[in-house]
Amino acid sequence: MIGPTINVSDDTEVMLKELQERKMKWDNMKKMQPILSIATGAILLIVIYMLYRQVIVRSGGNAIMVLDLLISNKLLCGLLLACITLFLYASNRSRETEKAKSKYEDLRIEAIERLEASWLKDVKSEARDQISSFLSKEHDINIVYKN
Repeated sequence: MIGPTINVSDDTEVMLKELQERKMKWDNMKKMQPILSIATGAILLIVIYMLYRQVIVRSGGNAIMVLDLLISNKLLCGLLLACITLFLYASNRSRETEKAKSKYEDLRIEAIERLEASWLKDVKSEARDQISSFLSKEHDINIVYKN
């Protein structure tokens, strides 16, 4: 059973549970995006500051000296590597978030089509209203409108 008083078929119950799981997965992935962006930006700012103070100012514009100072500073190289790695991870995570959103939206539309009910009040319409209100209140899932 989906809610306390909603009785649906087994395959509909499995589909609605999967819809709830996909919504939670997408929400969790959305929450991580700002954290990754802020961390990447903070490390980038530190790298730029350190690059300016410890490499560019000391080198005086000499390209060979810039490379020598950059390679000899292990902290700067490590932070640069961490920044690049975090940026690639964040972009990969962004693509995964879009895939999760797409999967969730596809299943949500399928649920809307499966639970299609007429406008007249009957048992099927009342059950759909109960399912819709439960999913909306408990999991913030809209199965009333496709868009």
